[in-house]
Amino acid sequence: MTRVAIVGLGAMGALHARALVATPGVEVTLAVDIDPARRSAIEALGMPVGASLDSVLGEVDAVSVCLPDHLHVETTVKALAAGCHVLVEKPLATNVVDAQTILDARNDPGQLLVGHILRFDPRLQALHQRIHQGDFGTIHFIRIHRANSTAAAARLDGRVSVAAFLGVHDLDLLHWLTGQRIERVVASGRSAISATWDVCAAQLDLSGGTLGLVQNHWVLHPASSRSCLAGIEVFGSDATAILDLSTQELELITDTRSVFVDTHTLGHDQEISSGALRREIDHFIDCARGLASPLVSGEDALAAVAAVELVERSLTSGSPVSA
Repeated sequence: MTRVAIVGLGAMGALHARALVATPGVEVTLAVDIDPARRSAIEALGMPVGASLDSVLGEVDAVSVCLPDHLHVETTVKALAAGCHVLVEKPLATNVVDAQTILDARNDPGQLLVGHILRFDPRLQALHQRIHQGDFGTIHFIRIHRANSTAAAARLDGRVSVAAFLGVHDLDLLHWLTGQRIERVVASGRSAISATWDVCAAQLDLSGGTLGLVQNHWVLHPASSRSCLAGIEVFGSDATAILDLSTQELELITDTRSVFVDTHTLGHDQEISSGALRREIDHFIDCARGLASPLVSGEDALAAVAAVELVERSLTSGSPVSA
């Protein structure tokens, strides 16, 4: 039996709780939140709830940290120091210094998994596999876009920019899909509905010669039937990919044909985040049991935080920024 504690029972913490309580061989020893209403809502799942991790820290094998971004450091460092395996929701931290503090607290790199959930989407895994086996040849250009509604911006109340909240997903994907690092950023943005950046378009020169474009905003009208609009386009010398994350297929295009690859039906889970969170949680438990190495390492997550800082520096200065 793998014993797990969950810290933070907001939107993502509640999903983690639902997933973990349904995982064979897992005992949720404690679900932690300082909000009595959130604790009460989770009690219905039949797991113990409380206001502090300290009472069980020496008794659990793993900790899922689903606190707000700026609160990740203290709890994560404490859990790592106690020898626990830790899953931290993205982003790892709000800045590079805090992210490095977390990495330095590991006894072993395999202790830490960061919840960049898109890496667990089978469509993106299929795209990653095809890129890295050379199907695309030279990657000339990648465009990634992601948008939320104004309701998301209102919930965050200016605490974080759209580049940090949404863009960190796409900057991590850019690193992961290409295997390249960002060398130069030119970003432009707008503060449309809050005191922070609500719209951001970042042009990124990558180390292997690929040009990236990451576009994020949260000015979608809340009456829209979709609260998130997202997609990826990859243009290589030998192939093109178009992935609309609002649909279920990955379209691959070559000189001879265009084919849709259905990657969604296997492992589909209608209850928990279209299956991606289910796969992320299962992978975390495998890591805690020594059966797998983290798909998203601390170093990967640190690189995504550093990329956000580059974008925000360019937004603030209005000038190109080099890594």
